[in-house]
Amino acid sequence: MRLSHVDEARAGLGWPYRRPGPMSLPATNRIRRPAEFRRVLARGNRVSNTVMNVVATSNNRSRSRIGLSVSKRVGSAVTRNLIKRRIQTAFANICKGGGWDLVVIAKPPSSNVSYGELYAGIHSLVTRLGIEHASLEEEVVAQ
Repeated sequence: MRLSHVDEARAGLGWPYRRPGPMSLPATNRIRRPAEFRRVLARGNRVSNTVMNVVATSNNRSRSRIGLSVSKRVGSAVTRNLIKRRIQTAFANICKGGGWDLVVIAKPPSSNVSYGELYAGIHSLVTRLGIEHASLEEEVVAQ
């Protein structure tokens, strides 16, 4: 039986770790313009797993940026926003290095996974792309 995100929070299962500060990533860490999405999708390297696709290309900035695409096939607006928050939190905790633009495209099964599974999936995809990131051991110690 699948628990709701409220029940998961009460049970301590898969609730995202949040650093102190604002809920969303700063605008400097997000891809927001359609032209920027098109550039990453046209030039980037692609990797995928069962819950998401990640497309990455290098940029000339000191920070990595992320763009999110979560279609209506994934679920209701509440579900889509939950997935976006989880991906943003995982990205903020994983990608410590700079110089990358990433577009994450969530697949419909992403609505049925916990934050831990989503985090591990993003971690493995970033590793497959060869992007410098914090290791899982460092993250566990930091949390």
